[in-house]
Amino acid sequence: MFRLNKYLTRLILFSIGVSTLPVILLGIVIYLETTATIQEKVNEGNEQILEQTRLRVEEVLLTIDRQMTQLADSRIVTQALTEDISPDKFEFFRDLTTEMYRVQTFDVGVQDVHLVNLNNAWILNNYGFSYLADFARKDRISQYLNMNESTFWTSERESISTNNDFSINRIITLTKKMPIYSSNPHGMLIVEIPSYELKNFLSKSSNLGEVIILDDSYRTLVTRNEKLPFSSEIMDEIIQRLKSIEESSGLFKSVPGNSQYGVVFQKSSFNQWMYLSVIPLDEIYAESRRTGFIVLLLGIGILLLAVYVALKGSHQIYLPIQRLYDSVFANQRNNKGKRIDELYQLNERFKSIQHVQTQMMDESNHHIRQLEELYVLKIIQGGMKPADIQENMAMISYDVEKYKWFAVIMIQIDSLVGTRFQERDNELLLFAISNIVGEQIPANHRLLPIIIRSSQVTLLHGNQNTIEEFRQFVFSSAKQIQTQVERYLSLKISIGISRFYEEIKDSNSAYKECQLVLKYRLLYDEKTILSIEEIRPDKDVTMEFPRELEREILDEIKVADLSKISPLLDGFFAEISTRSTNYNEYQIAVARFFIGLVRVMQETGFSQQDLIGDEPPYLEQLFALKTTAETQQWLMIKMIEPMVAMFQERKTTSYQNISKEVVEMIHDQYDTDITLESCANYLNYHPSYISRILKRELNSSFSEYLMQYRLKIAKEMLQNTDVKIKDIARKLRYNNPQNFIRNFRRIEGMTPGEFRTKHSNVNEK
Repeated sequence: MFRLNKYLTRLILFSIGVSTLPVILLGIVIYLETTATIQEKVNEGNEQILEQTRLRVEEVLLTIDRQMTQLADSRIVTQALTEDISPDKFEFFRDLTTEMYRVQTFDVGVQDVHLVNLNNAWILNNYGFSYLADFARKDRISQYLNMNESTFWTSERESISTNNDFSINRIITLTKKMPIYSSNPHGMLIVEIPSYELKNFLSKSSNLGEVIILDDSYRTLVTRNEKLPFSSEIMDEIIQRLKSIEESSGLFKSVPGNSQYGVVFQKSSFNQWMYLSVIPLDEIYAESRRTGFIVLLLGIGILLLAVYVALKGSHQIYLPIQRLYDSVFANQRNNKGKRIDELYQLNERFKSIQHVQTQMMDESNHHIRQLEELYVLKIIQGGMKPADIQENMAMISYDVEKYKWFAVIMIQIDSLVGTRFQERDNELLLFAISNIVGEQIPANHRLLPIIIRSSQVTLLHGNQNTIEEFRQFVFSSAKQIQTQVERYLSLKISIGISRFYEEIKDSNSAYKECQLVLKYRLLYDEKTILSIEEIRPDKDVTMEFPRELEREILDEIKVADLSKISPLLDGFFAEISTRSTNYNEYQIAVARFFIGLVRVMQETGFSQQDLIGDEPPYLEQLFALKTTAETQQWLMIKMIEPMVAMFQERKTTSYQNISKEVVEMIHDQYDTDITLESCANYLNYHPSYISRILKRELNSSFSEYLMQYRLKIAKEMLQNTDVKIKDIARKLRYNNPQNFIRNFRRIEGMTPGEFRTKHSNVNEK
């Protein structure tokens, strides 16, 4: 027993829709195609019949035209154009009349032929002779004469002759001027055909609509029926449509009021007449409606069958869903008697199961990852017994015997100086580097990348045929990692590579080799990739310490010349990097240089506390540096530049004191034989050293300053005393008064006597 639940309802509706919709669409398509086909066939039939009608009518008209041409070219008609009417020419005109009667055959429908002599102004027809002056419709003759064409068809309401009794219909006339193609005609032949004669050439069948012939002015010439089956308004609308159409043939629909008509038309190139076939579309659609009714009955039958099959099929399809639902919700009967959405509830139940399964899988993967990280850490640090490695690694689905080659790579950040990161970001950066390693090296070539203190460590494995192939893989992977880290993190890293080994139990030794390798990057530039095989740590050669460079650096520090220290320091580190054969020698050389700096500082009376302050011990900071560039920069900033500043400050104070003492000695002993050497001996300095200090502080030499001061004393004595010039010269230690006078005049521009006279006059005034 089925419950009409939501899914079953949707299944039934869908099955019915799928089965009935094609039937409905097919019925509509068949009906539309049938209607279009029928209309197309009717239009084709009308076009063919209209074509046949046009050809028959034009054939008759062409026959009449040829007969009239022959008559116009005949000898008797040509002669008649030069003759006047007279009784003596009775036989001639009788023959002429007979010839005119001969072209009026029954099959072509010609009712009358008029011969007009323009030179003699007479007209001849079936009713005899008449002068144009007495002719009732002579204006028609004048109208035809004024037309440009030599041969033309026209449609008139009445005959040119008042004797004809067929004027109830339109008259079709053919006019030929004679001679033909002459610009000055002498006569005319006028043939008259009643329009009802053309009805014989129209189709007698009424199944294909009404056939109508219009003249070149869209006037109705003939219709198949005397009375059209539609109103004059419809005919006017059709004519208006025809006037707006430029094509010579075609079809269109006319929709005047609530009626629809299909119009097929052809325009004659012979005389510009228009042939029409007009049929009500209701007659066409009647056949379509019969076809549609048959299709409808057939469709209803198919629909009933489809509905039955849909109901039965839906029940059969629904059975597995019902069984599944009853099985899943066997213990839940809360929805009994209610319409339920089985698939929705099954979906919710499966989502719940999937969610639980996903949680369990995530927890399992997390535990496996933690377990793998723990095992890798133990293997690398030697915390797992070799006998337990295979068993433990099998727990994380890792077969240690599967691989032929192993290697350990260790990554350390060179420096954070000049980057957007700080020391507190170090752990985060190592984690990012570990992720990059995981992306760059496929999982089947490595174990889980781990972080040990300030290093990122990865255990690689491979099955290459030779150790050289494995070496190429390891080095190319290291280069790729280095490139990607610089690309994404803008960091420079160094990578240490261990020896390549064949058993995973040797991973601890490989890890220690990587640690040793990365210590040697101090001897290289940043972004290095070093292998334990490249550094050759066992090479035993004693390094020669660059003492001369050290002495030059220390000397420049003492004289506080910072500009010369930087290139000397570059040369010093280049020397120890080149000469060091192992990491220990390099560290000893750096420590020795550091101790030399400290010794200079202590010898000159500086305290190490002045530099360090509350920072950690400098030796610890120095040995924590990772690269040569960092070490050199640290020594320059932390040691050399502060020492240079201290020496500079001390030197400035010392220079000022020395220069002050020398100046005081000059002021006190200017009247003695004081010299630079005597001052230097007194102050216990070298004369050249004293000279440099005076040059720097006083911007003049010892002798220049002494001479200027003695000159100052001389001018004071000349102004304020009456001491003789030779006594002044003697007091100022000049050997000869003339030397004093020459020297005074060279500097002041006048002799001492002139100077005294000048300044004495000034004082008196």
